[in-house]
Amino acid sequence: MARVSVTSGNIPILADVEGPLDGPTVLLLHAGGESRTVWLPITEAVVAHGWRTISPDLRGHGESGRAAAYHLDDFVLDLERVIEELGDEPLVVVGGSIGGALGLILAGERRLSVVGLVLLDVATRPSADSALRERRKIVEAQSRGVEALRAVDGELMRGSFIDDVVATFDRWSRAARELRVPTLLILGARSSVVGSSELQATKDDIPQIEVVSVPAGHLVARDCPGEVAAHLTRFLDRVGPEPPLVRA
Repeated sequence: MARVSVTSGNIPILADVEGPLDGPTVLLLHAGGESRTVWLPITEAVVAHGWRTISPDLRGHGESGRAAAYHLDDFVLDLERVIEELGDEPLVVVGGSIGGALGLILAGERRLSVVGLVLLDVATRPSADSALRERRKIVEAQSRGVEALRAVDGELMRGSFIDDVVATFDRWSRAARELRVPTLLILGARSSVVGSSELQATKDDIPQIEVVSVPAGHLVARDCPGEVAAHLTRFLDRVGPEPPLVRA
């Protein structure tokens, strides 16, 4: 495994890169409040399928740089730089929570060379209450000194970032309706933030979406890495190095 730094603006973005240099690539985007280490139990299975993995720490998380303020578009630009510097074709994007929203934007809005998208407990028209509830959970956990959150900038959740995200929810849906690639949604069956109405809206926005569930909460990759790896590798087998387009 190689540890690589990519500079976006003046912010260093740290990423782990593993697998064959000439293999197709999976970009793994963690949820807010997590770090790239959440993917470690999953990358082995992905690499065994002949795919290369890139697991960055989003800005404000893990070993990536901190910013004075956080905005969704900054995260998008960071990932475009990561893909430009480290990515290869074909590219599958996998994202949990805010990582899934970034995947929607990269694949649907920015139309990068993405051939498949996997969303972990992410709706295309999420509830603002759910987002604010998740922020409260993270802030409370940080105040208790939870070990997993010590590598996350407190300003990220206490500041205006989540409000910025909530204000762009319609952007998620627009990006989703522009998707032209196979898409998989892995829900957390125990306590998903994707309710029945959000799930139906997601299916309306992405007609080709496949939906499965695992016995997890919202942080699907952390709770059920084995099940996520199994669904992900099956999806990778299906999209293959030359996947067909779903829509004309």
